[in-house]
Amino acid sequence: MSLIRYLLLLFLVVNTSSPAVAEVVRVGIHDKPPLSLVDDQGGVQGFVVDLLDLMAVEEGWDLEYVPCSWDECNNLLSLGEIDMLTPISSSEAKQRRLDYNRESLYVNWGQIVMAGKDVIKSPLDLANKTVVALSSDPHFADLKELAARFDIRVRFLEVGDYESVLAWVDHGPVDAGLVPRTFDLAGFKQYPLIKSSVIFNPSEIRIALSPLKGQIPNAKLIQRLDYHLTRMKGDRSSAFYQAQERWFRDKDKTEIPEWLRWVLLLLLLLLLLLAGGVMVLRRQVRLRTGEIREVNERFAAFMKHLPGIAYMKSAAGQFLFVNPAWERTNHLNEAAVLGRSAAEIWPDRDLSTWAQDERMALESGRVVESTEVHPWGERPSQWQMIRFPIVGQTGETEMVGGIGLDVTAQKETARELKHLHHQLQLLLESAGDGICGLNGLGRCTFANSAALEMLGYTREELTGAKFHDLVQHTRADETPYPEDESPLYGAYHQGRQAHVEDGVFWHGEGYRLAVEYSAYPIANGGDMPGAVVIFRPARSN
Repeated sequence: MSLIRYLLLLFLVVNTSSPAVAEVVRVGIHDKPPLSLVDDQGGVQGFVVDLLDLMAVEEGWDLEYVPCSWDECNNLLSLGEIDMLTPISSSEAKQRRLDYNRESLYVNWGQIVMAGKDVIKSPLDLANKTVVALSSDPHFADLKELAARFDIRVRFLEVGDYESVLAWVDHGPVDAGLVPRTFDLAGFKQYPLIKSSVIFNPSEIRIALSPLKGQIPNAKLIQRLDYHLTRMKGDRSSAFYQAQERWFRDKDKTEIPEWLRWVLLLLLLLLLLLAGGVMVLRRQVRLRTGEIREVNERFAAFMKHLPGIAYMKSAAGQFLFVNPAWERTNHLNEAAVLGRSAAEIWPDRDLSTWAQDERMALESGRVVESTEVHPWGERPSQWQMIRFPIVGQTGETEMVGGIGLDVTAQKETARELKHLHHQLQLLLESAGDGICGLNGLGRCTFANSAALEMLGYTREELTGAKFHDLVQHTRADETPYPEDESPLYGAYHQGRQAHVEDGVFWHGEGYRLAVEYSAYPIANGGDMPGAVVIFRPARSN
């Protein structure tokens, strides 16, 4: 267990004397190193675990980690046995129609690994090759779609774990394998593989929430998660970047490139075949020129379909390449920016944040992530930027690259949800009748102030509890009232609307309340829809 985890646990132990009871939050964790690691004893650690522990200390949460496989975690989340699930990509969470936070924890992508005997410089080099991948890898489907889109004929083989991927590539039955960006080859030194320059399918890592907790509690939890992530990512000295340095620093050792050995062999052959050297050299020049032209065409085709902006700069800051998406976003063509610095192109703009991130990537040799606001254009837009160093053949950092995704829509959606939540709260609190929401299990998900006052419970006592057990457990003649005989049960469990003028609820202090109530089912496409209950004191006869 890391030093950070020990410090966090010590902090929690010291504060156990506080009279406040910590909120227990159950978190499903599946093995996806180094984002999350689960050992044989069920202990967890990793980048997302460190971030959750930091937020838990500030929020007063008592985190209970539940190690599980990917399918088990999703099943537990749907049943409400866990409150949160991570790591999960935003596309997976959206596909499963789950609530998830809007601020990314990390940006991942798929990457091709190989044994070094074949040079794979672009997806087009995968033609007529066999690629092995993890069947549950979210990047696998994107790779197959990319191959189909460019009419690249690839033979795919599916296995159950990443070590099997490495073994198949190393032993030779297949040509290449697929792993996520976060996969650390240094942890499997028995397989001397290398990562190629082929990357695709950038995806943001998020935290998904259980749909059974309800929209309002989930919205509150999402607001707190995004608040802490935004605050930490805005401070370059925060624990977020310290954890990023710890878990994602480059651990690979520099190896002698295979091409250098071939060059030495070629030089030896040229010395032995000096008489025919000129003809051989001319032929090699023609072949290499054709290969370079083909690689450039493939690179241009790949960058044309990249779902985001991309650029490369020299170490001195001059633009060397921009893709079509960059040109459309900045309303400039490539010819107008190549060989010029950003300060020369936009002298009236404050570009200090750009320059700082690019300088950090060049000096540290690591990937730098940030969220930026671009104030120019028809309206300000927000971008998730990834800047990374590009190392030349000499081992020196010669260029810096950048990839950006427009996340304005996600940010605006988060603001709209916050505004909608505020309006809903005002509407509920302004009503004179008591209003409670029940999920498909009959548990209270929300209650307005009028309901709390009439029933004599606090919001904490009522929310999450079985409404029938607290309020409708007994008839007027003080005989037990079975839950399945109540009209409320028919509403939240079977989807039947009900109206009762002579109902009986029980106050938190134990006395009987004569009420008139109505129950309206909430249709959500599930077997147990839930319901909204509206009640008031019964009219006097």
